[in-house]
Amino acid sequence: MTSGSNPHHKGTRHRFSALAKRVCRRMIGAFSVLCLCSGLLSADLHAGSAVITDKQIQARLALMRQQKEALLSLSEMMAGRRVFTPQTAKAARRVLMNNTRKIPKRFAKRRMDPNSYARPEIWVQWQDFEARAEVARQAAKQISANSVNGLRRSLPTMIQACHSCHQTYRTTPNQAITH
Repeated sequence: MTSGSNPHHKGTRHRFSALAKRVCRRMIGAFSVLCLCSGLLSADLHAGSAVITDKQIQARLALMRQQKEALLSLSEMMAGRRVFTPQTAKAARRVLMNNTRKIPKRFAKRRMDPNSYARPEIWVQWQDFEARAEVARQAAKQISANSVNGLRRSLPTMIQACHSCHQTYRTTPNQAITH
């Protein structure tokens, strides 16, 4: 007997099909976010191969490493590779909120190092840089850390804010260089 011949199953195939499409769209969206997140999070934040001695640059790098760790934690929970707990997610969210607030301060002084990936455009286009930091801060505040579904809805905005700034103001490390 097919679902069309039984009056109790009328429309079941259509409802299942619509549900399957919604699930597929969400899965594709989550996968896309994970791909973007993987690219961002796999970037080397240690900058160059030499030791950076400038304390201001070291503070910037430490800030960005903390951001990376918090985003990695949230993205792994979102992907199911780490057990989701609201406490851990909220702690990561707090790190992101606190650190995004500090970004302009950490970059306020023009400090360059050949082993740092910060572009000089940061200081040339300072107002845009500050605006992007504020977008990231607002995105961090909007992260919904109460559930995995909340992370899936809200974390992509944070990742996009980070990615947007890095595309403009960070040089891309050449991973092929071995010396």
